[in-house]
Amino acid sequence: MLRPTLLPSRLLRQQPTLTPLLRQFLSTAPNQPQKPSPSPPQSLPRQSQKTYFPFALGRSRTNNYSVYQDAKRGGNFKLTIIKKIEGNRIAFKQELAKALNLSPNDIKVNSLTGHVEVRGHHRSEIVAFLEERGL
Repeated sequence: MLRPTLLPSRLLRQQPTLTPLLRQFLSTAPNQPQKPSPSPPQSLPRQSQKTYFPFALGRSRTNNYSVYQDAKRGGNFKLTIIKKIEGNRIAFKQELAKALNLSPNDIKVNSLTGHVEVRGHHRSEIVAFLEERGL
């Protein structure tokens, strides 16, 4: 006994046809002369050169700066801790002291952990300092 096959049904099925889309791209409007584009101004501002710093600051997984506020000694001693500093931490300390108008004694570098500790809560000023320099 013969079994029916799927071959004849495939041959009877019509293949989908694609309509050409050329008609949409043809224009019936007469050609118009193109107007010359205005020339750019001759005095373009130069792009600011990025300043080199002997230090860099890494970011967290969420692309934020690693600047944290802490309170010790029952909440009376306030600290701002900056982490993930690479390069010359002493130069970073000096730049930060100059930018925030702090005494160098208010900023300490922990050589074991590599963190910089600033007396007081200065997170917003430090983040503004870092963004201003593009770090």
